[in-house]
Amino acid sequence: MFRSHSVLILLTLSVLCASCASMPWEAGRYDLSVEDGRIQRRDSGFTLRAIHEPDVCARGAELSAMVPIMARVAEVGGNTIAFDLCGFNEDGTELAAESVATVSAYADRARNQRMAVLVRVIGEGGTAEFRRNAVATAAKALYNEARAAYWIDGPDAAALAARFKDVAPHLVLAAPENGDVTVTDDPSEAGDSGLFLLKDALPRDPHGDVNYVLADLQEAYALLDAAYMREAEKADWMPDNSMLSEEEREEGFVALFNGRDLDNWWPFNYGEDSFYVNEDGYIEFHGSGAGAVMTNKRYDNFILRFEYNITEKDGNSGVFLRAPRAARQSKIGFEFQIIGDSYLTEPHDTSTGAVYDVLAPLTVAARPEGEWNEVELVLNGPHYRAKLNGVLVQDVNFDEVEEMRYRLRRGFIGLQDHSDHVLFRNVRIKEL
Repeated sequence: MFRSHSVLILLTLSVLCASCASMPWEAGRYDLSVEDGRIQRRDSGFTLRAIHEPDVCARGAELSAMVPIMARVAEVGGNTIAFDLCGFNEDGTELAAESVATVSAYADRARNQRMAVLVRVIGEGGTAEFRRNAVATAAKALYNEARAAYWIDGPDAAALAARFKDVAPHLVLAAPENGDVTVTDDPSEAGDSGLFLLKDALPRDPHGDVNYVLADLQEAYALLDAAYMREAEKADWMPDNSMLSEEEREEGFVALFNGRDLDNWWPFNYGEDSFYVNEDGYIEFHGSGAGAVMTNKRYDNFILRFEYNITEKDGNSGVFLRAPRAARQSKIGFEFQIIGDSYLTEPHDTSTGAVYDVLAPLTVAARPEGEWNEVELVLNGPHYRAKLNGVLVQDVNFDEVEEMRYRLRRGFIGLQDHSDHVLFRNVRIKEL
């Protein structure tokens, strides 16, 4: 609902944006555009795989609201959160400043998580006058927020889309007509084109270029999880525990890697490959593309042990924990950072042993590049302990860290491809 204390801000915004359509505009690095037959971001194609939760905007942009909503979408394979724009006054001529700020906050969080935001400017409701006013008001207020995509639906959507594009021609808009992307509920009409937004249905090829948006229903989350499940997850697999010590077998550890193949792992980026098993029986990086190799099941509470060898100074890798099926694993689950930085005297939040980009390790414990390092990670609910070469580097309760409190508590484990050479061996796990 429109708030009276926002009136002065909104009046100023309206004056400043009255001629937005004629203002010069320069694309930012993370802005969305439509080129070469599909949506683009950072010179790469981006397909909107969205779940629509209409009332997200009204909840605001606190981490407690944003993080769980976006994590739930990414967990099953989606990459976009769709929501209805809120905060218009009764006749649609003003938009609350808080609503604009919420869109920007979500767009910023989505960018950092390799996700996107789809804002439904107008849906089914409202009078013709309200709808006409509201699309122009929204286009003016959000003129500079090109990191998000926009969506117009309902009666007279074609005329409203034309009005929106007149005011903000550079913003990516989905509508039944006159948008950059055409909204349809017919998979056969969408075909394989990245210039369609398919509503309430999956495209024929979920890995293709067709954008889609599904309603926030439990069935939709289950549908996505099944659609993006890889063959390694479906196959029967029995661990080979012969590589484990007798003590670990008695403790209940299971081998996640048998020294021969990666049959129980899958590449994070569909159709790509980054790791193979070398002649020494180690998991070895051989070329970038997959982003990571992921376990064939999700884990919540466990003890994970493995060894790694980062072979070059400043070489970069990591292990993803409680990771989602899509989007950025280190920002939705989290990452045990690995980097060739044994030369450090003081740790920081992106050095080896860090909870990547959040918590610095307690100390520097990595061995020189080219040597093997032993890691033990313990996750039990919000509690996380990490040892590197027998030295405690993390001991934290995530419920006491605002950035970590709302992230996934169950997900895949992944060995990261960061385009640098790394080896892994002796990967084993005990579920708690």
